[in-house]
Amino acid sequence: MTDYLNDLSKRDFLQAIGMVGGTAAMLAAMGGFDKAIASDQKEPPKMSTDGNGKKITVLGAGLAGMVLGIELSKKGYDVEILEARSFAGGRCQSARKGTVIHEMGGERQVCDFDNGQYVNYGPWRIAQEHHSTLHYCHTLNVELQPMINESAQTFIYSENAEGPLKGKRIRHRHAEVDRAGNVYEILAKCAADGSLDDKMTAEDRDNLLDYLKGTGLIDRQELNYIAGRARGYDSYPGAAMNFGRLSEPYAFADLLKVSVGARWDTADHPAVMFQPVGGMDMIAKAMFAALPRGMVKFNKEVTNIAQTESGAQINYFDTQTGEESIANCDYCISTIPFGVLNQINNDFNAEMVDALKSPRSAPAYKIGLQFSRRFWEKDEMIYGGVTQTDIPGNRIISYPSNDLHSPHGGVLLADYEFAAQAVANSNLSNAERIELALSSGEKVHPGLYRKYYNGKAMSMAWHKEKYSLGGWVGWSRRGREQKLPTILKGERRVLFSGNGITPILDGWMAGAIEGAWYTMADLDKRVAQS
Repeated sequence: MTDYLNDLSKRDFLQAIGMVGGTAAMLAAMGGFDKAIASDQKEPPKMSTDGNGKKITVLGAGLAGMVLGIELSKKGYDVEILEARSFAGGRCQSARKGTVIHEMGGERQVCDFDNGQYVNYGPWRIAQEHHSTLHYCHTLNVELQPMINESAQTFIYSENAEGPLKGKRIRHRHAEVDRAGNVYEILAKCAADGSLDDKMTAEDRDNLLDYLKGTGLIDRQELNYIAGRARGYDSYPGAAMNFGRLSEPYAFADLLKVSVGARWDTADHPAVMFQPVGGMDMIAKAMFAALPRGMVKFNKEVTNIAQTESGAQINYFDTQTGEESIANCDYCISTIPFGVLNQINNDFNAEMVDALKSPRSAPAYKIGLQFSRRFWEKDEMIYGGVTQTDIPGNRIISYPSNDLHSPHGGVLLADYEFAAQAVANSNLSNAERIELALSSGEKVHPGLYRKYYNGKAMSMAWHKEKYSLGGWVGWSRRGREQKLPTILKGERRVLFSGNGITPILDGWMAGAIEGAWYTMADLDKRVAQS
């Protein structure tokens, strides 16, 4: 411990305090991830010019494309949106009864969830910092409800930890209190015995000691960690002489061998977030309803993008009839994911072609399982939140925040994987995907997971979805510094928008929306100068 402290500056030390006690830790983690900066823009940019009937062809009716349609049409632009799918919303989708998912090379799935239940297999949650997403929820009357992102009673489960906690499920609350209490004890004893005197002023040291004593996790005299009621009960108290039985803390040495659940999320993952009532696709549905009728042309797959100094020409065909058509426009705005766009013929210059290939499509995989009984609530006291594991191929289980206490069961987001593991899971058959989720869930909820699974599931591998080829576009730091500026400049009469031009908000709906806002402002400047 002393060697560690000798390597700390005062600032670093105070940040270390925050690692177990508060905001400083989250700020430090935010800086490390470089992903937690929320936009301060709370509404669409004001456009100084009028469209005066200028023709804008938008490629893609995801959130970005629909935002462009909504906002540009208000200024008098003649907007058409070409969408290759038969529905709007892009990746903002929820699976409910009748939903069809058919991945490239995969088996056709038709959702048959009971009781109007659903799983959000696209976006999952809305952070309070995402003003742009909330703007459209508010202005388009999308009803929101709390999304419980963290719950004290969920579990962490490690198969890789050595020692007595290997393969043992641990309540998040217990792990957090035990970790914090033991660290507080060590810090308090170091402060009391002079080990910090060369690292802090006497005033800071005394204030630190007073803070630690005031947390209620250490004895004020002996400075030893005491779990007490902060950790909670094994047997809950009742009336008369039933005083309950406090839970016993885990040995700190054993708990340090469990890495699951130790890392702090960025600040845009608070305990309580938001979700639309009825499913995340309610946002997409509301945006589509706000568009002028007929603006979106469905089943239109783009085959070529060409341009001149005064306009652009888009070739496309109808995937239902095979009929080929051409759209001529003053400006084309592509919201197509770059991985898909790179496969479409175009006349972009070499620098732009290279820049569009710089980011990578991020594999993403989700599976939802329906259960006839909400055993996680009735038997485990879990209401919302996420269980974290290191089970290969099943890192999380997310419990629904809607329909709490419902007698009709519910749908769990039984897993959410990224990168290589998402690819591995997606290569399984549907039956194998379900079995992997069931066998993993049974380890966390033994005797309950299989018992109450009703046989209904839906899974999605976004990197196998023809018109997405990934959950989002991922930029490296170098790529976004050296290549993104080229994309932001556009290509004569073709502009690029959506999630791909908002690298810090990759994967969030706010990224698509604020990408559209950026392009609106850019178009406004171009039209003003033309």
